[in-house]
Amino acid sequence: MSEEIICNCFQVSKADIVKAIREQGLKTVEEVGDATNAGCGCGGCQDEIQAILDEINK
Repeated sequence: MSEEIICNCFQVSKADIVKAIREQGLKTVEEVGDATNAGCGCGGCQDEIQAILDEINK
């Protein structure tokens, strides 16, 4: 099973984003970007990152 890539610019997977959010207590898309580079390229995945944040931090 291949990992779902959320950020195509930096090839950051959903699993990597979830791990960073849980381990570092991240709350914003910007914090996820600082930790993983996700969302720091074209920005097209920022809504998906926010949805992941909302799901984990609800």
